[in-house]
Amino acid sequence: MQLLPVTLTKNGYYYKQIKKGNKSAIYEQTCDESPSPISYEVFRIKIDKEKVVFGQLLPEKEIFPGNEDFGKWAWTFHNLEQALLRFELLENEVITDTIEDEISVDPDEEEDIEDNG
Repeated sequence: MQLLPVTLTKNGYYYKQIKKGNKSAIYEQTCDESPSPISYEVFRIKIDKEKVVFGQLLPEKEIFPGNEDFGKWAWTFHNLEQALLRFELLENEVITDTIEDEISVDPDEEEDIEDNG
């Protein structure tokens, strides 16, 4: 299986993996204008199963979230402490493959986590 990359570039930003657990990961986001972290992206590790696309076999791999995944299974935080809190919540969450996409965070709890910065 292909694992998440340690570094990557997406949408004009640079991402560096700073923590990875069994269920989630944290990436630090930077850009050319500022080498200091802009934000931290925390997400559940999702697996894209092996498949054939246009006759080409694509291996099973861990996937980095797309823009549409934020608020569902990926979140952005502006400080590392909040990102680490979400990471720990995800690592300690009990998830089964059949209900993973149906789990949502209580909106009040989400605001409490994100508004503390």
